[in-house]
Amino acid sequence: MQLKCFLLFVMILGLSACAGKSDRLGLVENEATKTYAEAYAPARTALQEGKAEELINKIESKYYTEDGNKKSRDEIIEELVKNNSELSILERGLLILNAGDFERALLYFDAGEMKMEQCEAESGMYKLGATISKGGIATLFGSEEVNDYVLRGYEKVMLLNYKALCYMLLGDRKAYNVTRRAIEKQQEEWEKFKELLVEFEEKQAKQADNQKKIASEVNVDNRDEEIKKKAELVPNAYVNPFGDYMDALLLELDGIDDKSIRDNSIIAYKKVLENNKDCGTAKTAIKEVRRGVPKGKKLVHIILADGFSPERKESVQGYQIDKLKAVVNFATATPIPSNVAGAKVIYTGGNQTFSSLSKMESIILRDDQDRLPFRTAMVTLALLRSGTASAFLGDLGVNIAATLQRPDTRSWLTLPNKVIVARFYVPNKTKNVTIQTYDEKKRIMAQYAVDIAELGPTVVYAVSYENQLKAFANKQSWITNK
Repeated sequence: MQLKCFLLFVMILGLSACAGKSDRLGLVENEATKTYAEAYAPARTALQEGKAEELINKIESKYYTEDGNKKSRDEIIEELVKNNSELSILERGLLILNAGDFERALLYFDAGEMKMEQCEAESGMYKLGATISKGGIATLFGSEEVNDYVLRGYEKVMLLNYKALCYMLLGDRKAYNVTRRAIEKQQEEWEKFKELLVEFEEKQAKQADNQKKIASEVNVDNRDEEIKKKAELVPNAYVNPFGDYMDALLLELDGIDDKSIRDNSIIAYKKVLENNKDCGTAKTAIKEVRRGVPKGKKLVHIILADGFSPERKESVQGYQIDKLKAVVNFATATPIPSNVAGAKVIYTGGNQTFSSLSKMESIILRDDQDRLPFRTAMVTLALLRSGTASAFLGDLGVNIAATLQRPDTRSWLTLPNKVIVARFYVPNKTKNVTIQTYDEKKRIMAQYAVDIAELGPTVVYAVSYENQLKAFANKQSWITNK
C-alpha cells in the first residue's frame, strides 16, 4: 500500500514539474526548468542596459518565414492566441511598446485581448471550489503553476490601458472606445473580486470543524512592515486612475476645438483625483482646461513609466497544528527597488515636476494582501495533505507533499513600478522638451530630449529604468491648433 502511495506521489511530482509551454518567453535555454522570474530575467537586464532592440529582435525572430519574409499581422495574431498564454503575449507587447514601436505593440495587445476574452469565456464554466475539474489532480496537491495563469484584475485593466495608449500614440481615435472599456473593466473586475470573496467566505463557513480550527490557527502573512505600508497606500487593487486620465486627456484634446466637451474632460480629471489625490497634474488641469490652450502655445502631455512591478518570489514556511505538520511554499509579491525618486521636464520658458498617476507597486502589493484568505485555505489544505501523507509514509510523506506544493510565481513583470505624468504648455515654436529623472538627493540619473509636434498637441510616452531613459512622441494627431 505504501509503495502504491509513493508511486502516486512520484507521478504527480512529474506532472507538477511540467509547466505549460504557453507561458514561455523564449529568452533563455532550458526554460522549462526555470521559474517564470528566472526566464524573464534577461528581459529586465536588457532594458536596464539599454539593449531593448536586441531583446525585440529575439522576440520577433520566430515570426519570419523560412525565406526571411515576415508573417502577416493576422497570421501572427492567430499563432499568438493559439500557442501562448495571455501573460506571455502581454509581456511581449509591453516590451515592444517600451522600445517605441506603437504599431507592433498594438498587434500584441490585440492578440492579448482576444486571448483574455477566450479565457474568460472558458473560466465561466468553473466554480471557485472546482479544484480538480479544471486544474487536475496536480492542483489538488498544490502545484499551482501547472495550470494556465489567470490574469489578475489589475493586469486585465492595464492591457486595455496600454492598448488605448497605443492608439493614442498612433493618432487613432479608437483610443476612445478602448479607454472606456478599460474603465468599465476595472469596475467589473472589482465587482467580480468582491463576489469571489463572498463566495469564498460562504464555502469556508461550510468546512468541517477540523478545517476551521486549522484555518483559525495559521498565520500566513509573512510580509515585512515596509511591504505592508506600501500596500496600504491604496484602499484596494482597483483604484488605478490610468484609464480616467486617458479619458480626460483625450477629451481635453478634442476640447481644444470643441469647447462644449471641456467640462467632460474636467469631470474625468476629477475622477483621477478620486483614485489618487497625489496627482497634482490632474488638479492643475481642472483649473486650466475650461480656458483652452493659451494663444501662441501648444499642449504637451507626458506619461512616464518607471521601473518594474513587484516579482512574486518563493518563500518557505513551516507549520504544525496539533499532530499535523507541513512545509508550505508561498509566492509573495516582492518590490523591485527603483532609485528613480521622480522626474521633471524642462522646456522653453519653464520646467515642471511630474506627479503621481498610477501607484502600480502599491496596487500589486494590495492585490496580494486582499488575497491572503485564499493563502490561508492553501495552508490548511497543505496541512491536511501532509497529515495524510504522514499517515502512510511518515516524514517521507511530508517531504514529498512539500515538494509537490508549488505556488504560482507568475505575474506581468514588465509592468512599471509607478506611472507619473506632466502636462504643460509651450510656445508654438518649441521643437523639443527635455525629460530628466533624479534620485532622492535630486541628482540627475538620466535625461532625454524628445521632439514634439510642429502643430497641435503632443502626447509623449517615456520609459525609465535606472540610468536608462527613452521617450517617444505621438506620430500624428487628429487635432491641430487653429
